[in-house]
Amino acid sequence: MGGFGFKEAERADAVYRYSVRCDRATSAKIEAAARKAGISVTAFVQRHFEAILDARPNAPKLATFDAAGFDAVEFSKRHHVTLMAAKLWGTLRVHAGENGHVQRFQTLLAEDIGCDHASTGRLVLALIEAGLLETVRKGKMGTSATYRVIGED
Repeated sequence: MGGFGFKEAERADAVYRYSVRCDRATSAKIEAAARKAGISVTAFVQRHFEAILDARPNAPKLATFDAAGFDAVEFSKRHHVTLMAAKLWGTLRVHAGENGHVQRFQTLLAEDIGCDHASTGRLVLALIEAGLLETVRKGKMGTSATYRVIGED
């Protein structure tokens, strides 16, 4: 369909607004969950619907993650990544949904692992190169990137 003078690339970046109605209690729960995730309510709701739409019925789910039992030193040795990259994988894994997707601002990731904000991008690249993380959607100004954490076999 080539009507209306729009090019496909222009439509791909278009933003559409939808309204979701819910009661006050549900709204408060959504707002609290978004704050806990460190993202806006809009981003939180969008992530929820993306997870529903992207869900594949037979897609493997991530196994439960024992954050307290996670040994970052052993993980770093096993996967040949730095200790800070291992810590980042651990925090991403904690925040990942059962489909492995996680959306979190780099400033919050830096706080989680105790490093500076500038280092998180380098650590993310190291995890991607090691095959432990994939970029689902790149972040844009004011929105965080979405990653898929790849679980260990």
